[in-house]
Amino acid sequence: MKELPGEEGHIFYSFQEKERYIENAITYITSGVEQGSCVLLIENDRYFSLLRTKLESLLTKEQLKRIHHVNNYDFYYSRGDFHLTSIISYFSKIIGSYRENNLSIRTWAHVEWGDTEEISCEIKKFEEEANKAVSSMKLLSVCAYDADRLTESLQRSLTCSHNFVMTDEGIIRK
Repeated sequence: MKELPGEEGHIFYSFQEKERYIENAITYITSGVEQGSCVLLIENDRYFSLLRTKLESLLTKEQLKRIHHVNNYDFYYSRGDFHLTSIISYFSKIIGSYRENNLSIRTWAHVEWGDTEEISCEIKKFEEEANKAVSSMKLLSVCAYDADRLTESLQRSLTCSHNFVMTDEGIIRK
């Protein structure tokens, strides 16, 4: 990851290489923790295990306490389906608890879904709402997607609903 935006921004990350994804997530998480922020990490268990192992070698026990992991399947499918209102409500509840305690927070969310085609429309709506929430809460938030799973249409839509676009090699402001 070349250079992060300041304290706030909504970042669309289309990743192609798992190793680079892990490296970029580690950089994002450690830089946040080292700056005194808490990190909400919405990630699958396979990747979280890899991340946790690396983070344990880089951060102190106190710093590790600043990382809050939520399984991404539980986060996005808490109602049994990719339900926009439930996801935004769950996100706001988690973020609200940090904000009530005047804690700085940034988020990293790995968005995954099953093989249904209609999910693209739901993801578009979700990211439009997430963009409003991230902006109003003045958060720094990464939404990571496996590039191989994105259609051209969904890729364009995600690019439009974020103010930064990130790849395995770098990040640019739109």
